[in-house]
Amino acid sequence: ALLKTLQTCTDCRPPFASSLGSTRSFSEDVSHMPVITDPDIKNVIKDLMAASWDELPDAVIHDAKKALSKSTDDKPGQEVLTNLFRAAEAVEQFGGILITMKMELDDSVGMSGENVQPLSDEFSNALCVVHERYIAYLDSFGPDEIYLRKKVETELGAKMIYLKMRCSGLGSEWGKVSVLGTSGLSGSYIEQRGP
Repeated sequence: ALLKTLQTCTDCRPPFASSLGSTRSFSEDVSHMPVITDPDIKNVIKDLMAASWDELPDAVIHDAKKALSKSTDDKPGQEVLTNLFRAAEAVEQFGGILITMKMELDDSVGMSGENVQPLSDEFSNALCVVHERYIAYLDSFGPDEIYLRKKVETELGAKMIYLKMRCSGLGSEWGKVSVLGTSGLSGSYIEQRGP
């Protein structure tokens, strides 16, 4: 009877338990970083993923350029770093545009909305263009770049949501804008910060 009870207990393991004493990560096999063999490139990638892309730190830019110009056998790693660095620069630039739009919106309607008025045609058109480019950029990432897409969503999503919250009458397509493509941080770059 005791043996039968023990067998049924092992069948009732928690859903994330994979074997005795170990657990499975929530996002295992969802968005792993590519395998990087060069330690310098790997460190720069981790630094880039951890940094805010609002304004890239000079030290990270310097380290990235140094790692990209060095001679290494890890050409796939350099390609990953190249794509990551390009994305960081693009997000920094695009984020600047979103901040400018936010400031213009705050100037026209006031910080608390005391001067609410219809949006100008120029600003409405700019919102449409910004949204189209944001969605097109997110859609441009391949299935092996999910980690990069999540980082871009994290960096730009909050700014896009701010614009979305301050403007009424936006189309339903703005409902797709989120801070993360998942419901939480599982699978994000935070899990990749280990040694």
